Amino acid sequence: MNKELLERYIIGETNEIENIMIHDWLEEDANNKEEYIKMKKMWDSLPKPLDVPDVNVDKAWADFKVVRDKRAAEAAVIPSKKASVIQWSWWLAASILVFCAVGFYVFDQSHREEMFLSSMEQVRQDSLPDGSVVTLNKNTELAYSSRWTNKNRNVALKRGEVFFQVHKDKKHPFVIETGKTKITVLGTSFNVRRTSNATEVIVATGLVKVGYANKEVFLRPQQMITIRDSDTIKVGKEPVKDQFYRYYVDRVFDFENTPLQRVVELLNQAYAYKIIIDHPADQKLLLTAKFEQNSLTEILKVISSTFGLKVNVKDREIHLTR
Repeated sequence: MNKELLERYIIGETNEIENIMIHDWLEEDANNKEEYIKMKKMWDSLPKPLDVPDVNVDKAWADFKVVRDKRAAEAAVIPSKKASVIQWSWWLAASILVFCAVGFYVFDQSHREEMFLSSMEQVRQDSLPDGSVVTLNKNTELAYSSRWTNKNRNVALKRGEVFFQVHKDKKHPFVIETGKTKITVLGTSFNVRRTSNATEVIVATGLVKVGYANKEVFLRPQQMITIRDSDTIKVGKEPVKDQFYRYYVDRVFDFENTPLQRVVELLNQAYAYKIIIDHPADQKLLLTAKFEQNSLTEILKVISSTFGLKVNVKDREIHLTR
């Protein structure tokens, strides 16, 4: 077992998956437990930081109020007229400051060319000015004009992945631009994923037009297409092989005789880990299970117990092995 990992476990800095791996390692062999106990004893024998004395916050606050009131009483000898002038001046200055701040905010918002919707480490669901609903996968950025009108429904996918549920309006198309691809719809639901040099479009409902390099392709439900920025010839559309592309929208994995290799691909994408199947033969194992908003630790427990596999963690890599 990695010494650094054990040290982090002793001080409580390991994650759920690493905790499971250490527990399994401890149960494997009595020598492992002995090694761990020695390390923990050595750690416990190290000098502890000095204790910070407790402070009676209530008493400190009471003492402060006594001093404050005493000084306020001493200051009361100042003529009341002068105090009134000072107080009025303070309120006037504060009012001017607030007015300027509000004015600057309004000016800034009205002159900003683009408004942004972005997600970092969490999936985000939001709505656009026309009522369309967008679900942003992690690390996604979507932009639209600050002068948005229902007649001009244009957005730009800068990076990441979005599931669109577009408000129906036959007179005013909804347009997404990403990379060198332009996607046009009237009212439908579909998924768009932008990588460094390509755009993937998958249609759930309705009709979607995908334009690139002066060409157009129409997609219907359960059809998809991947356009690379360098594509200039016609690209063929394909059937959607499964519904897992919506995992971040529904937060559900419903596996039915799904090869373990495909399961791992989806988990890597969903949880930002690198899971590796050590033995090629295990990649073809078929998993049937349904997970609804489960943690990666819980999913790996089911996989390991179902197929008799061990889970080994090495930094950001998780190995499924025998």
